[in-house]
Amino acid sequence: MNHKKILVVEDNKVERSALSSRLNAEGFDVLIAEDGSAALATARRVRPDLIILDILYPPDVAHGGGVPWDGFLILSWLRRIEEAKETPVVFVTGANPAEYKARALKAGAAGFFHKPYQPEQLLKFIHQELEAKQGKALPSKRILFIDDEGDWRFVAGSCLEDAGFQVVTAKDQAEALKRMEDAALDGIVLDLNLAGQNGLLLMELLKQKHPGVPILVYTGQDLDKTAIQSILKQGARQYLKKGSMAELCSTLKMMVN
Repeated sequence: MNHKKILVVEDNKVERSALSSRLNAEGFDVLIAEDGSAALATARRVRPDLIILDILYPPDVAHGGGVPWDGFLILSWLRRIEEAKETPVVFVTGANPAEYKARALKAGAAGFFHKPYQPEQLLKFIHQELEAKQGKALPSKRILFIDDEGDWRFVAGSCLEDAGFQVVTAKDQAEALKRMEDAALDGIVLDLNLAGQNGLLLMELLKQKHPGVPILVYTGQDLDKTAIQSILKQGARQYLKKGSMAELCSTLKMMVN
């Protein structure tokens, strides 16, 4: 039987144990974490199917490693890693619903349960959420977006995901080559200037290691027709000057379909 994996992020040992026992009895594989650092490490390692997350943590836990962890900060970091960006997160917390529930749902939580809660209601919600997740069609195309500027990676990555792509990002040659090894890709978006590294040299490496994956050169540089033709001759499938996100999405859809 393929057990679903649930990550429980809870600092209270008694509550963590009680919830884990209920979930185990329901047939789930349960993993636990006490703070944000442990939650992120576990999510990267096991790719949980669902995450149960508290909001408020005591000072000795909340500031573990010097980071002021709370549920919202943990959720924001989970959404930044490939292994958990689509994982449903359910807040189970003693925090005041009047103050936190709307904020939690706006932040992207799938549900909010206030302690003390009815275990049967939580279990029912978890089953419904996992069934809905299983029924969703995964985006068909995975894109590697390579740019040394964090703002471009964030904005373009978010827009591409909204357009139905799965997105992995890299800031330089080393990360790009690692991402190519970690996941099968359908397309690559490549900046020309990567913090001093030559994007065209990286393009040649990418072509050698993974021939057939189409590459879109996406740059803020103003290039003349001769330079653009040279880039295309070197192996880029398309060239596009940085600008409209809608144009980027439509160009990629035509390129990878």
